[in-house]
Amino acid sequence: MTQFNFSIQRKHIRAMLHLAAIKDIRYYLKGVNVVRDQRGTYIEATDGHVLGRLLIDGIKSDTPLSALLPSDSLAKLKGTKKQSEEFLNFSVEGNQVECVTADSTMKFSLCDGRFPDTDRVIPLVFKPEDNAPAHFNPDLLVRFVDVSADLYGSRQCPQLLQRGTQCVIVSFSLDDAFVGVMMPMRVEGAARVPDWCYTPRKVAEPESVTA
Repeated sequence: MTQFNFSIQRKHIRAMLHLAAIKDIRYYLKGVNVVRDQRGTYIEATDGHVLGRLLIDGIKSDTPLSALLPSDSLAKLKGTKKQSEEFLNFSVEGNQVECVTADSTMKFSLCDGRFPDTDRVIPLVFKPEDNAPAHFNPDLLVRFVDVSADLYGSRQCPQLLQRGTQCVIVSFSLDDAFVGVMMPMRVEGAARVPDWCYTPRKVAEPESVTA
């Protein structure tokens, strides 16, 4: 049985819980997934409308490891803002998790079920036709702003990479550790700029001035 050991800062737990599902029959979305593979160790969360992936360390593994930590247990480990930088040490063996903090030890079980394959959602290639207009729910974007407040200590303006009517990539300019994905809305009618904005106005001829 392989043991999976990793450390997560409290601020990273708080940040990613903004993106995890709260009330959903898909119980496997009500948690934060920890993955270690050839890219490093990262955590990810999604509710089906937004998704986030955050690199937490550079430790790699040729054999992928993962652990789906339940949100209700993680919520007890968020701590205060003064504790944001504190690292929590997790040890996973089988279905059991042990988390050691500076002053206590907490034990709980992993979430049942399998976390979605996020590699199928996060796009790596952009095409010229990706410039087509799309509609996005601004409330979802605010959730990424909340993520930035926990990650960086202040609310940041997210940068968007639009992929036409497909999902949009969300990132922050402060580092390359976080990437987000926001799904579009289905809205009837094409986006457009009103024609009157482009109607040229008649410009009066300047009056002649005679000496």
